[in-house]
Amino acid sequence: MSVSPGTDRIAPPPSGPSRQIETAYSMDQIIAEMISTATIAIAMLGVTFCLMQTEYTRVSQSFALFLAAVAVNNLPEAFTRLAPSSLDLYAQPTDSLLWLASSLCLAPLFWIYVVTLTSTDARRPARLYRHFILPALAVLTGLVMIPAPQELWAEVPPDDIIASFGWWTLLIAAVALLQIAAYPQMAVYLFLIIRRMMRYRLRLRDYYASTEEHELRWIYIIGGLGALFWISQALVLVLAFDPARTTIPPLFVAITGLAGLGLVFTTILWGMRQRPPLMPDPEDATPPPDKYEKSALSTEASTRITRKLRVAMEQDHLHRDPNLSLWTLAKHIGASPNYISQTLNEAVGESFFDFVNGYRIAEAKTRLSTTDDTVLTITYDVGFNARSSFYNAFKRVTGQTPTEYRKTLSRREGMDDIKGRLREA
Repeated sequence: MSVSPGTDRIAPPPSGPSRQIETAYSMDQIIAEMISTATIAIAMLGVTFCLMQTEYTRVSQSFALFLAAVAVNNLPEAFTRLAPSSLDLYAQPTDSLLWLASSLCLAPLFWIYVVTLTSTDARRPARLYRHFILPALAVLTGLVMIPAPQELWAEVPPDDIIASFGWWTLLIAAVALLQIAAYPQMAVYLFLIIRRMMRYRLRLRDYYASTEEHELRWIYIIGGLGALFWISQALVLVLAFDPARTTIPPLFVAITGLAGLGLVFTTILWGMRQRPPLMPDPEDATPPPDKYEKSALSTEASTRITRKLRVAMEQDHLHRDPNLSLWTLAKHIGASPNYISQTLNEAVGESFFDFVNGYRIAEAKTRLSTTDDTVLTITYDVGFNARSSFYNAFKRVTGQTPTEYRKTLSRREGMDDIKGRLREA
């Protein structure tokens, strides 16, 4: 997530200059360096904040690793021009070791953060090594490049040096391939994140009666912004390999940099505020496991829990609590969250979300038919925390909106009154 396109890092063929595309050292380039420096500062602030957290440490640590990779990714752009000119020959291998390796780490690390955030026990993906094969290759390539003769990284390497180090061509090709690989890699992880979020939204129904506050829509926003940034970087790559073009418009570089900074800032702003929705508060019971194969829940116990669940809704009216969760209900009836979840899914045949909202809709129908309360008042009284959620749930159950349902009842009662008067006559 480098905030600048990094066009000077594109490895050229051995017959061409080492920096095929250059932009004039102008105000636009100064702005790009300032943006990179600002990104590093913001990212390191986020890392510090994450490491200070004492709850949900795995989630915080996963996010801190991602932010650290963002900071490292911007180091070359921010500090290369501050180095002495005598060290300029080391820019290419240093970029490959820092910029390229960190670029290939960004998508896997954000994926790991999303998986950890949306799991029931802050579980990271299995076989993590698979996600870091490409970054490891980039590190290895950079390490091989560093001890190479300095003349290889000159603007025009001498022919005798090129002849003496024939592997240089292969090395440059490897750098170019790894750099290009970052683009399909990002697309693959974007697909994995979207699929993960779709499954996560379904799982929320087993834990919460109102899911709007826990759906992590910000990740979709980050994904959309990331896709736009990916497109802009891909355009830079196309321009870099266009032999007819020798410069990139400075304004395009500046705009891309600002877009990258905005993406980083938005990610940090939302990421640091998150707690894992599928994990209970530390003082609550442990979360239910993914499956029930090893459960010791008997038929009698399941029947007893079902009866307690009905009492909690019909007599104690727990469904009116807009923040009702599986763990809150478990505390109320004195049963394990695991057993409640299993009972609802296997004995009742409903998710926690559908079970609770069924009682909310039933009470709403009674209120709509027996009172003159407004729809908005009924919405909050029966436990919904948003009018749109109430309308969607009500229409899904009845096939009508609350207003249509009340009008239908009014017309039916009016016909009954007319028929009654005709019979009396």
